[in-house]
Amino acid sequence: MQELQSSTQASHDSQSEQQPNNHTPDAPVTDSGSATANGGKKVSRQDIELVQNLIERCLQLYMNKDEVVKTLLTRAKIDPGFTTLVWKKLEEENADFFKAYYIRLKLKKQILLFNHLLEHQYHLMKSSLPATVPLAPIQNGIHPMSGNYCVLWMY
Repeated sequence: MQELQSSTQASHDSQSEQQPNNHTPDAPVTDSGSATANGGKKVSRQDIELVQNLIERCLQLYMNKDEVVKTLLTRAKIDPGFTTLVWKKLEEENADFFKAYYIRLKLKKQILLFNHLLEHQYHLMKSSLPATVPLAPIQNGIHPMSGNYCVLWMY
């Protein structure tokens, strides 16, 4: 997977294990060492990088934005507004990546739907077949195959 651009990549692994304080949804993302949110809470560069790293891990699992926001809220207690803000910033900085990523998400959804329909079709065919399929009469010396085979007739 293509690496996302970021301002700094220092201490990537150690930060991903930390849990930041809850952040307010209006926390500005800046290039300075820290910023003050409307609620007076400090948002450090480390907090931003941590959320970015966690989002990148979720992207590797092909999660959509809502799934990422819910996952970070439940597992890392990160405010959904802050996650959304960092997501938007990543989208702005990596427009081409996210364009391709959203196409992959659509493909994932189509594959899951196809697999569901295929399984449903399998169960329908399995339940509609009789226990034994009667053999067709012998025509012109050709013997039909025995067993449970589905034969499609074309007219």
